Amino acid sequence: MKKHIVSIVSVLGLAVAFSSPAFSEDLSMLAGKWSVQKTNEDGQRFSQEIEIKKDKFTFKVMGADGETRLYAEGDIKADKAGPFKTVVFSNIKAGQSSSDSSPIDDTYTSIYKMGDDGTWLVVMNFDKDRDEQKPALDAYHKAKQAKK
Repeated sequence: MKKHIVSIVSVLGLAVAFSSPAFSEDLSMLAGKWSVQKTNEDGQRFSQEIEIKKDKFTFKVMGADGETRLYAEGDIKADKAGPFKTVVFSNIKAGQSSSDSSPIDDTYTSIYKMGDDGTWLVVMNFDKDRDEQKPALDAYHKAKQAKK
């Protein structure tokens, strides 16, 4: 019996050891600034920008004038749910700016896929019903790095 428990624990340990680097590789692949241009129901253009550094994110929604309308920051983790890759946003603080933000009691889990053309396809707001946020598929594009 002890041999079975030891072998099960060993197998689980190896599974964790081999799967964890894959998720950290996903986060390193997602590192940087990503943006998407959108139009709301009233026809007004706006953009969303997310920046990922290690296991942290910052998110901004900006109007056509470039002014930040929503700011959020928190922790990000890559995970897997069955055949889907997921990204989990947690420990979120949100407001109009980094200095005007407060904790929100919510976690967002989104399904994602890297497109063949380098886009980051993110399915948002399917994890639970949110009154003011409709489910959406966004195709984020990575911002070009400025040359030094």
